[in-house]
Amino acid sequence: MLDLLAQVLPLTLAAAISPILLMGSLTLLGGPKPLLHAGAFAVGVAVTTVILLLVGVAAVNAQRGSSEHGPFGSPVAHGLIGLLLIATAVLFVARHSDGASSKRHQQRLLNANNPAIAYVGIGALLMAMNASTIVVLIAILHEIARAGTSASTNLITLAIVAVIATLPATAPLLADACGGPSVTAKVTQLGGWTARNGKYILAALFLALGAQDLLQAFGD
Repeated sequence: MLDLLAQVLPLTLAAAISPILLMGSLTLLGGPKPLLHAGAFAVGVAVTTVILLLVGVAAVNAQRGSSEHGPFGSPVAHGLIGLLLIATAVLFVARHSDGASSKRHQQRLLNANNPAIAYVGIGALLMAMNASTIVVLIAILHEIARAGTSASTNLITLAIVAVIATLPATAPLLADACGGPSVTAKVTQLGGWTARNGKYILAALFLALGAQDLLQAFGD
């Protein structure tokens, strides 16, 4: 299990850098009924994360068949995952986003007039459309397929992954609930810095992890 965690934790930390989810949570904390709305948002993110992981592991287990690792855990898949991570890193750097337009879309989506239950759906939607996290989850599932570990080990690993992957949505909520406005203000500053620089951090992580996967694929 420790070997599997050593493989998936760097990927999981990459999943935890999600400016979209972080800024969504911080925006809700700055509006009316902050804890209720941000809590509903975090629930949507968490539920979607767990569903994606469970469906992915079920698919990994189904495709193993008579092979120990199955096609998804093969060296070829390892190489393809490496290429996917590198391609995603290039897209992060090459993509030019209109910050003002993104902010307007976010404000429309996170409308203060929405009922609390709507934010569960919004959190689920943003998580499902969060491309960087989806790529990371695919890479994590590949590592689980390669490890060929038991179902109990996989579930424990998935629980750890789910907790870390949802931190962009849950950490601001916990900071506000436990630390009050002063702590939330510091988290908001961090969120602004992450929104400006997150894509470069993710690009560097994805490039390093992708290169590592390619080297390991050639060594298999």
